[in-house]
Amino acid sequence: MSIFGQLDAETIHSNPFFIEKGEYTAEVTKAYFKEAADKPRQLVIEYTVTNEDSQYVDQKAYHYFTLVASDMTAEKFALLPADEQKNIRRSNSALKRTLCGDDGNSSKNGLGVSADDLNDKDWNPETLVGTKIDMGIGNYGSDGVNVRWVNIQSE
Repeated sequence: MSIFGQLDAETIHSNPFFIEKGEYTAEVTKAYFKEAADKPRQLVIEYTVTNEDSQYVDQKAYHYFTLVASDMTAEKFALLPADEQKNIRRSNSALKRTLCGDDGNSSKNGLGVSADDLNDKDWNPETLVGTKIDMGIGNYGSDGVNVRWVNIQSE
């Protein structure tokens, strides 16, 4: 008998936070702004798998979104180098798709937040906590767990 009992060490995943690629029901369990003096502000969303029949029930997956500076205007954006503009556009699009859904695909409704709500400087991400969702997980490398998409569950 090995230190893993009768289990084959080759079959044990080295990432304790691994969630297999697939679709899961989940719930938003945390949502907050993360600020560090030496890094840009982020929006962090924590999802907890709720599939009772899944080996990953109660496992957590995270979305991290880098936010633009609070004083960013269209004029300032236009003055940025092209590659920086591209990165910001991509990041902002991914964030909007997650929160508001995909404009081009009505079946991808994200977390059900309206774009008007996001224009409010006092919008609080904690309003997302408790939202029941379906999510798609993808993986990269041996350690990556990637939340590919989220959709609010229809009632």
